[in-house]
Amino acid sequence: MLNERKSGKSLILLVIVIFVMSFVLLFVSSFFYNKGADTTQEEAFKLNVYEYCIEVEEYKEQLTQENDKYIEEEFNVYGVDLKSVIPDMVETDLSKFKIERGKLIYIGNDEQEKKWSEEVRL
Repeated sequence: MLNERKSGKSLILLVIVIFVMSFVLLFVSSFFYNKGADTTQEEAFKLNVYEYCIEVEEYKEQLTQENDKYIEEEFNVYGVDLKSVIPDMVETDLSKFKIERGKLIYIGNDEQEKKWSEEVRL
């Protein structure tokens, strides 16, 4: 006789708790997912810049061995000509970098990439 008049409050409360928990879970997972994507993008960009710098150094060593009159201050390359110095450079990076006085320099517009490229040193 005591259970004849159940109002369903516990079922409604259970649905509300499940809804709130799923919302919190989605919020937290999206926060950590985006942070991880930024970190991965940063690491990939820095790795590319580091590899580009190594290729520039190797090219300069080759020039020094082949030419006694090589002057680093006059070693300037930009645009499509970068492919001759850095053959592995991605097409989209050709407009973001140049070689000035023998050093790879970021000339793109993205402030985050500029900061990342400055953090990479040989």
